[in-house]
Amino acid sequence: MRFKGVARLFGILLCISAASAQSQSVAADFQVVQTQELTWMPVPDGLGAEFAVVRGNPAEAGTYVIRVRFPAGVMDTPHFHSRDRHVTVIEGSWFAGVGTTFDPEAAQEITAGGYMFHPAGAAHWDGARGDRDAVVQIIGNGPVSTEQSNAGETMWVRVHD
Repeated sequence: MRFKGVARLFGILLCISAASAQSQSVAADFQVVQTQELTWMPVPDGLGAEFAVVRGNPAEAGTYVIRVRFPAGVMDTPHFHSRDRHVTVIEGSWFAGVGTTFDPEAAQEITAGGYMFHPAGAAHWDGARGDRDAVVQIIGNGPVSTEQSNAGETMWVRVHD
């Protein structure tokens, strides 16, 4: 009887020890990135658009998180990505449309906190059609590529000043 009690206590301590060790290893894997720690870089030919890598690398295998800042009046034209992407609006109003015909007036407004799923290979276009900048956070799995839907079309356009 006494042996069962000791065995049970040993089992409980073993479980607590294992849970504690697991918590410590999980805790070591956490990462916090404060807004002021982001390094914003210009999007090539992006008319002032910028991006920041929060975690990972879209060009490499694995999950990545990036943010894109669209200046007021700047949008990108129809394009698609090789892999699914999840987009959440962080600041401002972001305007998005689907298909290969670029029509800023037909874009749907998505406000801060809103979300849009971009399936792999599906043409879309988006940006800050309004008079305020917009910041979105994009999560996906790399490697991912982006291609213009309409050959020869400019990727970034100013829809108003």
